[in-house]
Amino acid sequence: MRIGAHLSTKDGFSKLPENALKLGLRTYQFFSKNQMQWKSRPLDEKEAIAHSEAAKRAGINDEAIHASYLLNLGSPEDDKYKKSYDAFLDELARAEKLGVPYLIFHPGAHMGSGEENALRRISEAMNSAIRDTKGAKVKLVVENTAGQGSMVGYSLEHLAFLADNSADKDRMGFCIDTCHAYQAGYDLSNKFEEFLSEFDSKIGINLIRAFHLNDSKYPFNKHLDRHENLGRGTLSHEFYVALFGEKRLSKVPAFLETPQGEEGYPKDIEFLKSLGIKL
Repeated sequence: MRIGAHLSTKDGFSKLPENALKLGLRTYQFFSKNQMQWKSRPLDEKEAIAHSEAAKRAGINDEAIHASYLLNLGSPEDDKYKKSYDAFLDELARAEKLGVPYLIFHPGAHMGSGEENALRRISEAMNSAIRDTKGAKVKLVVENTAGQGSMVGYSLEHLAFLADNSADKDRMGFCIDTCHAYQAGYDLSNKFEEFLSEFDSKIGINLIRAFHLNDSKYPFNKHLDRHENLGRGTLSHEFYVALFGEKRLSKVPAFLETPQGEEGYPKDIEFLKSLGIKL
């Protein structure tokens, strides 16, 4: 796997590749705008081009943008749905301009309308976005959830619904957050191979575009979205060895999103190396 991490954009987009390499990373994820605000400043075209060129020079072609936390494409309220969809299109446009191949986003919550209704609405939004961005290269990558509150996307059946109803599977895929999957009831610590086999059977392992590599602060199957630094949570050491040893995932980026951020990433990397994992 290609180890990466979520990085700050405080130095500007064009410095992201350099900052990633300094941390011993091979790729990276970032926010293209304030993740807790609807409005955003227009993207500086020169900065966008500078980022794309810097990434190419660094040999990085699998970076990702994480979409705003405010998006809820499963909302039953038309005004909130439209606001989310418009912001989603903006995120896709920004990713395309920045030369970023993946936009990772949380699927959404049903807010009392029921899981089937939310999944149908999310699927429709994704297909509309694929049509509205015809010719674009950026892929719509759905992140699995821990199943907290009314969030959908916590089960492989939910993800399979989105894949089966996609207008273009080449333009979409999934990001597996290891903490979320573990908290949603998939025992990665002891049954990682079973999880992969089930994913491959129901969806297709080729649609795993990325991983969010996080340990879990809480014990198995509590539906609590609380990340922990690698080796300090409840996921087994054997899981990490199995994940990085899986040849079918050798080219998939794995982005750290651990609590200490850029200060803690070196320790996360050192932990993986201590297990004999070559990064």
